Amino acid sequence: MKKLKTCYFALITGVFIVSCGGGSDSQTPVISPPIPPASIVKDILTDSVTVNKIYLDGEAQITGTSKGILWRENNTAQWQDRSPNANGLQSLAIISEGHYIAAMQVEGADPYTEPSPLYFTQDSGQHWQIVNHNFGRNEYSVINNIAYDQTNNLLYAVGDTSFAVSDTSAENWTLLDGTWDGFASGLALLIPHPSQNFVWFGGQGPIENGYLKRYSMVDGSVTTWTDLLPNPSVFKGGMIHPTDKQTVIFGSEGGIVVSTDNGENWIKPLGDVNHLFYWDIVIDDEGNLYTASYNKQKSEQPLEVLCSSDNGVTWISNNIKEVDKGGVKSLLMVQTDTHNELYLGLWDNGIKSIKTSNINCS
Repeated sequence: MKKLKTCYFALITGVFIVSCGGGSDSQTPVISPPIPPASIVKDILTDSVTVNKIYLDGEAQITGTSKGILWRENNTAQWQDRSPNANGLQSLAIISEGHYIAAMQVEGADPYTEPSPLYFTQDSGQHWQIVNHNFGRNEYSVINNIAYDQTNNLLYAVGDTSFAVSDTSAENWTLLDGTWDGFASGLALLIPHPSQNFVWFGGQGPIENGYLKRYSMVDGSVTTWTDLLPNPSVFKGGMIHPTDKQTVIFGSEGGIVVSTDNGENWIKPLGDVNHLFYWDIVIDDEGNLYTASYNKQKSEQPLEVLCSSDNGVTWISNNIKEVDKGGVKSLLMVQTDTHNELYLGLWDNGIKSIKTSNINCS
């Protein structure tokens, strides 16, 4: 006759322990550890660099970091160093496939003792040539941002207080607004808006005062807004809505501003954000908008991604707890055959990505 086993269960610090009395053949079962939840964050660039810009050239991806330019053929290829010098990238204009104009940072020297370094390539950065240009004239103004207007085949650039235009050679620049030798923290935002015959630009003045400007391609007039957000503030990036051409959305220190009528009226949907930065704004193929926060105090900070499904009127905050250094300086929306993927260029933390299906927008 078999000996009956008596079993009992005890719950100790959250783990079930099973003990069975009787019979010399009893064994303590192996307790498997709990399966951790699947990560929604993917590493795209693991280097501990600051990613100031991310661009698409067809399927190719280009990253402007604090150490230079990285390029890869598509979203599964390896990154390659395509830097023209040893400094970081300030801004890049893509003229056509493989044809770029790069404004590089100036390190270790006064940026006003020589022309701001410009380079061009026609083979995706495998070879670069220096551009001999006259931006800034004798003042040698630094180039903070450069952008290509494909409709009119023109380049625009901004310095500390200067806004200028050139053909695609980037050699001969004509001042459109401001001065070559002005003093300010600098212009940063630069977005051509050819469908409405405007160019938007903005930044920060000499007393940390944020301001936004709109240049008319028709008559050369410039409209200025100086009180859209509380100071200190600085306008950094944003977008023209791809289907509603009168809607513009710009990010700044202190929040986001939205206009649906080319700047006649503005809303500030985020309210008081205690001077957090929102450097960039992108859109997916379903019309959802995305931005992310940046705190200038230190690189260790939460990753907060915001999404809007109503053209920026309301925003839903998503706190991503998997990333310790979550300050976002640049964004890129990448569309694959199966999903949309949001690339996040981080302060001192490379690039991470999140599928938009894992981001709450409503």
